[in-house]
Amino acid sequence: MSNFKRSLYTFLLVFTCLFASPFIWWQIWKTGKEQKPSKTPDPPAVGAQAKSGNSSQSEPEKDTAEKPTGADGSETPTSADGTQPGTAAAPTEAAAVSTEPYNGFILADSSYFDDALFIGDSRTVGLRDYGTLKNADYFCSVGLSATGITKNNEAVDGVTFDTKIDGKHYGKVYIMLGINEVGNDLEGVITYYRAIVEKVKAHQPDAIVYVCANLRVSQSAETSVISNTSINTLNSMISQLADNKKVFYIDINALFDDGTGYLTEAYTFDGVHPLAEHYPDWCDWLCSKAIPYYAAN
Repeated sequence: MSNFKRSLYTFLLVFTCLFASPFIWWQIWKTGKEQKPSKTPDPPAVGAQAKSGNSSQSEPEKDTAEKPTGADGSETPTSADGTQPGTAAAPTEAAAVSTEPYNGFILADSSYFDDALFIGDSRTVGLRDYGTLKNADYFCSVGLSATGITKNNEAVDGVTFDTKIDGKHYGKVYIMLGINEVGNDLEGVITYYRAIVEKVKAHQPDAIVYVCANLRVSQSAETSVISNTSINTLNSMISQLADNKKVFYIDINALFDDGTGYLTEAYTFDGVHPLAEHYPDWCDWLCSKAIPYYAAN
């Protein structure tokens, strides 16, 4: 290679280094700056407290759950237990379980009823007139109801319920009411029925209280007003008044049912009341539902 060409190559190399190198270095610096990651603080550990000189200034986490709103779009207030006003909280498991039937009944003779009081309607009248428990007291009449006793202070033979319940000391009180008001609002009926139970407990604190199921009617006697569906519903409500300590629930229907949930046609003359000849059987059944003294005290 001649000296001229060597000099030319040297000149071009020097020229390239002088003018191209700054541009190349600038591109390298720019590219490196764009790709350099920004430093991101590590997220705090779960449950860790923020390190701040003034913790009261930290903003609490906002509740993002949807709030109940009224018809106008405003937020509906809730009570302390989280329910909206006018609504009931879901019952607990303990509250939802009904009282188990009592299984400690024993057999007694008719003397068990010497200190007993029977409160009831025309069916109890039949028990008094045609039954075998003659030493018991009775507060009963045709058409008597829990509503009549509690709300209207209805009397029997001129004697009010309050006077009767305070007349003497009773060891057992039997309440057989409801058939005359089974076509009414049952919530109202059970309210009046419960008031009778509470009054008996208050005025006769030593007495065992029997709340008795209403006898169902025969299929031919069932109507839209007096139906076994309503009778069963009321009986279920009555059973909830029992605590198996002082108040006990008993159900006579098994003795008279025809096997399909109706009063046996052959046992009744009108589909509602048993024939007179069957009341002694009712009394024998009551003798099988005695409560041992120690169980009720």
